[in-house]
Amino acid sequence: MNDLNVAHNNTENIEVIDQRTIVQQCIDSVQCLSEDRGNRILIIEDNRTLAEVMAMIFEDFGNVEIADNGSIGLNKIIRTYFDVIISDIEMPIMNGIDFFYNALKFYPNIRERIVFCSGSSKEAHQHFIQKHCLRYLSKPFDTEEIRGIVYQIISETSR
Repeated sequence: MNDLNVAHNNTENIEVIDQRTIVQQCIDSVQCLSEDRGNRILIIEDNRTLAEVMAMIFEDFGNVEIADNGSIGLNKIIRTYFDVIISDIEMPIMNGIDFFYNALKFYPNIRERIVFCSGSSKEAHQHFIQKHCLRYLSKPFDTEEIRGIVYQIISETSR
């Protein structure tokens, strides 16, 4: 009991915060939360110009982030939840297929939130898409079509 009093009476290093400061910090925290509650979309694409165009297509859906390859994309999904992930298949460092298999370890139902886009017509890629029943668009794709797919994913996963 005396130790508690001694510790309590030692106020040299304690910063006094008035009630208005605490209230303002709470308000700021809530505002940050509400600003960050929009849909989160991750675009994994090694063609930076295409990735930036896609980001502009979805800027009215919420927060959009870009990753230049599957490895960067994987690091992003480990740290942050994304409502939708749009991924190229052929990329350096880590391709979209390897990204998918690694992402499954963290999110077993990620299949529901991902759409692949590719200009490749390789049989192995088509087999991968069919085997996992994944959404897929060939490049070049129609802007309204990809917006519709992303809207559908957001609608389905928000239920």
